[in-house]
Amino acid sequence: MDTTITAAVAEDAHEGLPTEWRAVLSLCPPPEGRAVAEIAARMGMRLTPMTLVLGELADRGLIHHRPPLEGAETTNVHLLMRIRDNLARI
Repeated sequence: MDTTITAAVAEDAHEGLPTEWRAVLSLCPPPEGRAVAEIAARMGMRLTPMTLVLGELADRGLIHHRPPLEGAETTNVHLLMRIRDNLARI
């Protein structure tokens, strides 16, 4: 749920992809990207179907994914405030 997804291709390379895939890629601009749970919430999808979509995108090399932050990295107050603000916008 908290794995960060980042688009691996430029927005002009989204042409010809399914609409749902383009929507996911546009939600995950580099370098920040978004968490899987946030992408699912913004698209109004449950997590299981979202992970299937993300799996397809990963298999095609269209996204990068990185694991959640380690415990020691989550003490960054600015990061926590950004997460809080993003969740409040959902």
